[in-house]
Amino acid sequence: MLTLKITGDNGFDDEVTAKPRHVLLFERVSGIPFSQLEDGISMANLYQLGHLVMKMTHPDVTPMKLSEFEETFDVLPVGGEQEPDPGHAGA
Repeated sequence: MLTLKITGDNGFDDEVTAKPRHVLLFERVSGIPFSQLEDGISMANLYQLGHLVMKMTHPDVTPMKLSEFEETFDVLPVGGEQEPDPGHAGA
């Protein structure tokens, strides 16, 4: 799905994956369909999705309020660049 690099002022530093259930809940909460996310996502939506995923996967380190999360965490999408195919090196 969508992998996010999340770092927090509290020392949290990890990649989390927005799975289908997270995206479904995001769609219901935000009213934004997944198809729009594939074309590009705003930072506000990225933080909203990141906050939702973090509340579900790391509730012990995640503020309950989105505004607090935005003030203390950084959220970036992990690039979709593919690694070179080692089978074709030097071919």
